[in-house]
Amino acid sequence: MSWVNVGDEKNLPQGTGIAAWVAGKAVAIFNLGKDGLFALENTDPVTGVGVLARGLICEMEGELCVASPIYKQHYSLTTGKCIEDANLQATPFEVKTEQGQVFVLAKG
Repeated sequence: MSWVNVGDEKNLPQGTGIAAWVAGKAVAIFNLGKDGLFALENTDPVTGVGVLARGLICEMEGELCVASPIYKQHYSLTTGKCIEDANLQATPFEVKTEQGQVFVLAKG
């Protein structure tokens, strides 16, 4: 596994997500300002469509989540687990910043 530079932190819009390619996978990166950066695989677990970066950010059951824009399931930004259905999960990725650059840990 290695850290992949996905760009300058200043280019990440706050309060929403963007998609970036990380080692052949589309990753949704969410910049929540003071709450930090989060990253999930961009693929909606129900439909297989790459749309999670376009989802709405919210808080459910005390957790920061993204609501899939298709069927509106809510996925925890920290664990990727679906709030409504324990059988669904979006793969989480580690994300960090160093000297103003955003890095995502590439898996496998």
